[in-house]
Amino acid sequence: MTFERRFSRTAAAAVVLLLPLSAFAGGKGLVKLKDPLDEPEFYCLDVPGWGRRLNLQAPLMAHTCKPGADDEIFQADYPREGQLAMPAYSLCVQAERAEAGAQLRLKECSADALQRFAWADGRLHPAGAPGLCLAVADAAGEPTGGPSHLRLDLALEPCASVSPARSEWSLP
Repeated sequence: MTFERRFSRTAAAAVVLLLPLSAFAGGKGLVKLKDPLDEPEFYCLDVPGWGRRLNLQAPLMAHTCKPGADDEIFQADYPREGQLAMPAYSLCVQAERAEAGAQLRLKECSADALQRFAWADGRLHPAGAPGLCLAVADAAGEPTGGPSHLRLDLALEPCASVSPARSEWSLP
C-alpha cells in the first residue's frame, strides 16, 4: 500500500468527525432515530411535557415524532458551527459532561464546549469525545398519555457498546 493510499483513508476518517452538522443536515426540523424500534411513528429528540407543562429544564428524551411541534424542531449549526439549537426557545443542546451516562439538556447558547457536536456514521457525538454518541435506552418505549405516544431516556454512551438501531439519527 502506498503512502498516498494510507494517508487518504486516515484523512477521510478524521474529516468525517470534523464536519459541521450542517454538512449532513438541511437546517431546521426533527432529529429522528433512524430505526423505529417499537414506535412505528419513530422516536425524535424532544423536550418533556407539552404546552403549559413543557419542562425546558428537564433532560431531553426521545419521544414519538410529532412533525411541526415546536418542542421537537431543532436547527443544526446554529448559532455556531457544531451547535444544535431549538429556535422556538432560543436554547441550545448541551451535554452535562463528556462522559458515558451524561444526559442532554437545553441551556442558553454559549461557546461552552459541551454545546458542540460532530457527526459521523449517522451518529451524533460530543465534539470533544468522539468515542461517545447519543443513544436511546435499551428498553421498550414508555407510554406518555397520548394515543400512541412513547418515550425513551437518552444519554451519551460509548459508541462501541450501543447498537446502531439505538444510536443512529437523521438530522433536520
